[in-house]
Order: sequence, then structure tokens, then C-alpha cells
Amino acid sequence: MERNSSLQNQNEKKRAAYLSLAIGFLMFFLKIFAFIITGSSAILSDAIESIVHIFATSIAFISLIISLRPPDETHPYGHGKIEYFSAGFEGGLIIIAAASIIFFAVEDLIFGVELQKLDIGAYLIFAASMINLGLGLFLINIGRKTNSLILEADGKHILTDSVTSIAVLVSIIIVMITGIKIIDPIIAILVGLNITFTGYKLVRQSFKGLMQEKDEALIQKIIPALQKIRQDDFIEIHKLRAWSAGNFHYVDFHLIIPSYYTIEESHSIQRLITLSLRNEIGNDLQTMIHFDPCKPSYCPYCSKKDCNIRQSEFITHIEWSKENCLKEFVIEQ
Repeated sequence: MERNSSLQNQNEKKRAAYLSLAIGFLMFFLKIFAFIITGSSAILSDAIESIVHIFATSIAFISLIISLRPPDETHPYGHGKIEYFSAGFEGGLIIIAAASIIFFAVEDLIFGVELQKLDIGAYLIFAASMINLGLGLFLINIGRKTNSLILEADGKHILTDSVTSIAVLVSIIIVMITGIKIIDPIIAILVGLNITFTGYKLVRQSFKGLMQEKDEALIQKIIPALQKIRQDDFIEIHKLRAWSAGNFHYVDFHLIIPSYYTIEESHSIQRLITLSLRNEIGNDLQTMIHFDPCKPSYCPYCSKKDCNIRQSEFITHIEWSKENCLKEFVIEQ
């Protein structure tokens, strides 16, 4: 059942990537045609954005195929991090596109521009903006549903493309009404600045994943899940860390248990915790638990009955709060 669900997710991701690439080519030819017949630098800026979309979506699709591969001998932790390379590359392309847009717009601002057949261009750009709006929302939804950073990044990029097209459409309408042609390159510059910010956010998200930055959302799920399965001999958790790469999630922490427990008993605890966390988070969760032996200083916080090494009475449990779980140590060693 779980395998079928995972396969369905993979197929859904691939279909979404194919659709994004196909529409990317359609939008590019549509906008280039609009630029040729109008000479608008604002429309050219929109067309350049579509070129970036085609390259970025192609890279995203290749990355998606790679990220879906299961762990192997050379990549024991899977291939999920390729998604962050893809998002970073797409962000970099967006920034380059924005620089190109601003360059051509400033050139038109200085030397002037001849505009023609703006009414036809307006119809074409309106059609492109509506198609991209629908596609962008669709990809973001699929990306979040399947936990794919690649599709979500691509969807956000396409939404930016749609906003760009709408801004360009507004500038065309204003120029048609007022006859003030300088508005066209000014709008193109504003579009370029807006796209730069989008590219920066994607690059930032990429670095965040590649540097294994703490996954705050994952931690917020893990701590309550651990609290639910706490037993008398689970004395204290500390040094909890969690990060994600694509569909895969990684968690490690230290757990203090009675010092006389055998390896077999520790293994049973590891299995119990791992299965319980996977039920809460998903089967793509990997756990690494370091077992620390208890010391006399922990006796007041351990409620285990029939303990032969106890040196003081139980007083209260150590709270498994976020603050405590993330600490290096809760009780001084």
C-alpha cells in the first residue's frame, strides 16, 4: 500500500514536470512573437523570463528524476539533496535574467523605443499570464503535496512569471492610453528588480538545504511524537537535531537509559522509537539514536521501578520540551 502511494507520488511529480516544460516552450514562443510585433522592452523582459523558465525546468526535471532514486552503495543517504542544487541553479538563472532585463530596459530608456501593435501584444500577454497563473498554482500544490522542493520552486518561479506578465500588460495598457512610451522601459526595470528578489529567495533556500540547516517544522513534529511514546526508563533526551533533503528526513538525538541495559534492550528501544516516529512523520524518516548510560545524578528524574542501582528517590520527570531536547545536556554530567 505504502509502495503504491510512493510510486503514485513519483508519477505525479513527473507529469507535473513534463507539463511545466511543455507550457514553458509555449509561453516562450508566444511572448517572443508579441515582442517582435510590438518592439516593447517590457514584453522582451517577459520573454527573457520564459527562456530562463525553459532552462530551469529542464534542469529541474533532470534533478527530479535523480532525487527519486532510492539510496544506493555510493549514496547511502539518498539523492534528495539534488533538489537544493536545482533550486539554487534556478535562482541563479533568475538573477541573471533580471540583470538582462534591467540592461535592455535602461538602454531603451536612454535611446528611446518605437512601439507598435500594442493591442495585439496586450491580448497575447494576457493569455500568457493566465496560463502561467494556473500552472504556477498547480505546481506549488503538487510540490507541497508530494514534498518536492523542485516543483514548488518551479511553481513559485512561474507565478513570478505570471506577475511579470500582468505588470507588463498594465504598462502596455497605460502606454496605449497615455502615449507616454517611457513607461514601457520603466516597468521593465521594476519587473527586473522584482525577479531579482525571487531569485535571491531560491538561492537562499538552496544554501539552507545544502548546509543542512535545522528543519524547524520537522522538530515541531518530532518532539510531541517522542512525548507520546515516553516510558519510565526513557530518562532524558538531549542534543536533538533534524534536517531534511527532498522527501527524506533525518533525526538524531541522545537518549539516557539505565546503565545496565543490554545491547539487545537498546536495540529494541531504537526500533520502537523509529517505528513510532515513522508513523507520525512518514517512512522516509531516518533516525540515529545515541544511548547514554544513566548516572547517580539522574536518579531524582527516573521513575523506573525495581532499579537495583538507584541512589536517591524519584522526584519528578525531566520535561521533554523543545528547549531541553535541543540542549547539549539537560543535567550537568
